[in-house]
Amino acid sequence: MKSHEILACSFSEWYPLFKKVTFPSKIIPLSQEFVDYLLADNLVLRSDQALLTYDKKDGSNSSDSEDDEEGWAKAESETPALEAPHFEDIDKEIATTIAEFGGKAFIKLNWSSPKDAAWIALNNSLQCHISADVHLLLKSSDFVLHDLTQPFKDCEDQNLEETPVKYDLVLRKWVEINPVNEFRCFVKNKNLIGISQRDDTQFSPYIENEKEDIVRDIISFFKEQIRPKFRLDNYVMDVFRERKDKIVLIDINPYGVTTDSLLFDWNEDLLKITISEASETSSNCVSDTPDFRFIPEESGIRSNPLRRYCVPEDIAHLTSGEDPFKLMDLLKLRSGTQEHNADSD
Repeated sequence: MKSHEILACSFSEWYPLFKKVTFPSKIIPLSQEFVDYLLADNLVLRSDQALLTYDKKDGSNSSDSEDDEEGWAKAESETPALEAPHFEDIDKEIATTIAEFGGKAFIKLNWSSPKDAAWIALNNSLQCHISADVHLLLKSSDFVLHDLTQPFKDCEDQNLEETPVKYDLVLRKWVEINPVNEFRCFVKNKNLIGISQRDDTQFSPYIENEKEDIVRDIISFFKEQIRPKFRLDNYVMDVFRERKDKIVLIDINPYGVTTDSLLFDWNEDLLKITISEASETSSNCVSDTPDFRFIPEESGIRSNPLRRYCVPEDIAHLTSGEDPFKLMDLLKLRSGTQEHNADSD
């Protein structure tokens, strides 16, 4: 995977080519000041209704409430220097765009949406109604942080720090999508080699019943709308099958480990498909049918990988065994508590 492939998959690069086959969107260029604000630890959100102070380091937050004046006064005294940032031009564009989109919008940066931060929103979704919703989700997301700090982490290129990145905020018209109708498609050497059920956390008999039509619709869409226009040989595209014979492009992603392979495996399945495809090409007999994978029964359902973002980092490390020292500290604390209780008795 090369840095130019990452840049080509940036939203502002591919959206002008596919406006007619994707959701209405607005691209708002971000100033360096706003990017620095997203990277800062502390967050103060201000709106007509509420003020929220949030610390990214420990995940704590406090909000103003008439029922908890004492707690708010304490939080206010602890963070006297924090002030709500003012990005009037950007916030005005956000408000105008959301209004144009019917009062709600989906957001993302160049490559990633803050889907790992949906749990922190009041509605537990990425649906944004005001600029404060946008700020909160962007500031709370590790996926967005990756876009801002390590977009070329998995690239083979050298001197990646010299690769310039122009960051954008993307607002998309909110559309209710049944996850069962979303699919991730893998394109190698301009050939569609694999299709995966996008949501691999649920089983749906619909996909089994419609699998042949699904594959046929996606192949037609790819050949007619995407392949002739997109310059990369290798990439991953997400699509939504709105109905029979109607496919909508959702996103275009880099072809590599940066992108979740879902029901495939980058080091095994996709590599084997690529080798097989190369062999068929040399024999002048290229297969026109991609490998389609979906959950065939309820026993194949996977746990939702985003759930781990809903718990404090310390707890996640403790339960996964990533930090053995935290486990030792917990056992020592437990032992000390037991000894104290014994002495009290």
